[in-house]
Amino acid sequence: MSDVATETPRSSQLLKIALRVRRANMALVLALALFVGLTIGAVMIIVTTPALVHSWSTFFSHPGATISQNFNTVWFAYEQIFQGSLFNFHAMRLLIDHPDKANLASALGPISLTLQDATPLIVAGLGLAIGFRSNLFDIGGQGQVIVGGLVAGLIGFSLNLTPILQVSLELVGAMIAGALLASLAGVLKAYTGAHEVIVTMMCNYIMLLLLGYLLITNLFARPGVRDGASKAVTPTGQLPYFFSHLSSGLLVNVGFLIALAMVFVVQWFFQRSKTGFELLMVGQNGEAARTAGINAKRTTIITLCLAGAFCGLAGMLELTGVDHFLSPNFGGSYGFDAITVALLGRNRPWGVFFGAIFFGAMYAGGEAMQAFTPTNIQYSLAQVIQAVVVFCVATPALIVEIFRLTDNGRFRSSGSSGSWTK
Repeated sequence: MSDVATETPRSSQLLKIALRVRRANMALVLALALFVGLTIGAVMIIVTTPALVHSWSTFFSHPGATISQNFNTVWFAYEQIFQGSLFNFHAMRLLIDHPDKANLASALGPISLTLQDATPLIVAGLGLAIGFRSNLFDIGGQGQVIVGGLVAGLIGFSLNLTPILQVSLELVGAMIAGALLASLAGVLKAYTGAHEVIVTMMCNYIMLLLLGYLLITNLFARPGVRDGASKAVTPTGQLPYFFSHLSSGLLVNVGFLIALAMVFVVQWFFQRSKTGFELLMVGQNGEAARTAGINAKRTTIITLCLAGAFCGLAGMLELTGVDHFLSPNFGGSYGFDAITVALLGRNRPWGVFFGAIFFGAMYAGGEAMQAFTPTNIQYSLAQVIQAVVVFCVATPALIVEIFRLTDNGRFRSSGSSGSWTK
């Protein structure tokens, strides 16, 4: 009887632990989404690598060798993603054995690349998350990044002031430019009912074409040269680098601190400010917000202006911190990637921050994977992993079903995008 008495509480405790482990929460969903992404990425690596596909022809005669070859290739690819984006074990070993500037720069290289790529995504993602939480979909992040870069560049190569003053002017100018561009969609939405998705999307094309035109005008083009590159931002208008004394290739700069500060600003905005509360009210229940006396038109304009201001700031950080001159493809896909970053972070400031870090790591790690794997695994496979992870996070009910997690309705009942704003 005593054995039964001791076993029963122990079994009950193990059952409680098992139930707790299987209970769906966002951290578990994110971890399982990453697992699914890595699994599908592994399958894609195998089926797109000719040597690995050929190895399966000898599976029945040499099963161990086939499995070992495939596993080692996938493992090495993921190892390159990790070492290319966060922590290079070989570089750290060299630094420990020979502590000098060159080895220190090599050890800091991966995390520097990740933070460099993540910086504009953090800021742009925060801006779009503000709009999403108010049920306004600003798809014009790319155009707002471009206009922010244009204004910051105009100030950056036209003036030669003290560094603090010039960078401050670039920052303010870029944010105002982004806000003004987005305000067009806000005003049209508030007073005519024009859908913000259409208006902001069309602004992307307008700004892209305007950028191409301005780069061949005397205002932006270098004297006597019409090659599509603008004048360079003066040294006083460039953001200082953290590790420039170690290597010119370490481009992580003060822009990352600005982006980090914006996370705290947005967190405070939603938790402590009246305007932030009004934006959340409109996003969660527009009818109730109007009944409570909240001016929906004013809120719409403010929301899109804030989203545009942050995207404009992202353009300024990219230009003054990394590129230093404008080109026809300035901004890359940051404006569109910021949409998925906001989605991955569930429109929460710190979620956006870590979502941007994940994207930055996949950018940097994907390049390392393509460069250093013997089978030349393509960079696009890193983007496949990104896409799968974002898809799984965007559809948490799918993860709950696949892994048979217990759920109290928080994830299964999310039938609309509005659930991501709560």
